[in-house]
Amino acid sequence: MRAPETSKRLFVATGAYSCGKTTTLRHLAATRGYRVHGEAHRRVLDELGARTHGHPPDAPFRPIDAPDHVCPLCRKREFAARVLETQKAIEASANDGDWLERGYLDPVEYYLRTSGEAAYPWPPGEPAFERYALVFLFAVMPELQAPRWGRSSEARGDEAERINQRLGALYRAAGFEVVDVGPGTVEERAELLVSRARLDGTARGA
Repeated sequence: MRAPETSKRLFVATGAYSCGKTTTLRHLAATRGYRVHGEAHRRVLDELGARTHGHPPDAPFRPIDAPDHVCPLCRKREFAARVLETQKAIEASANDGDWLERGYLDPVEYYLRTSGEAAYPWPPGEPAFERYALVFLFAVMPELQAPRWGRSSEARGDEAERINQRLGALYRAAGFEVVDVGPGTVEERAELLVSRARLDGTARGA
């Protein structure tokens, strides 16, 4: 699925968990005054609240078969659809030059990874998402990885690398320009984001 060209320039920060995206975007908002929109996945988790609870964070995953339980692993398709609808609302409310923590292909990658399916089951007539100006892919920083869900920090880091490979492939296949953001300090990474975004704006006559 490819998004159409639009006049609104939005920038996406993506990457696996614990790669420094949130910290860097918060730094941009606090020090440069940029408007940043938090990720749709987290918003849906917050909205559902206790309906997603029940999985101990330090134990291997075990499915919960309960009608009122809606988590991204036990209700994969339903949860992904909720996240994508929230993503549409976020993008509709965003202004030119805003930053998004994750784009619409992030929940798609999550769904494909956890379901084992080869393609996301888009419903007929699915409305298009925004055409992002640039997608910034944050590299995995091993020192930020922590043991979770019964896996060591090393195993989590290896998984994060695989996630990044899939995210990069998905966004590039959809025709987006992906900028790799290597390891570094928050200030260094923030400067890279701003400098590339400014170059993009200049190239488009902004």
